[in-house]
Amino acid sequence: MPVCSFCKNAYDFPKGTTVIQKDSSVKYYCSSKCRKNAEMGRLAKKVKWVKKSEIVKAGKKK
Repeated sequence: MPVCSFCKNAYDFPKGTTVIQKDSSVKYYCSSKCRKNAEMGRLAKKVKWVKKSEIVKAGKKK
């Protein structure tokens, strides 16, 4: 089961998109929404619809 390179969600293999770049690095995307946001250069931690990990949430407590 691959994990999305942008939102880090696990998904079934035939569903998503696999991008192989010229430097032979492989990136997996669960949806076109993740692929387009990654291509635009957005960071996953700044996008509201991506579920954040507990480590990131713990650092934001005031």
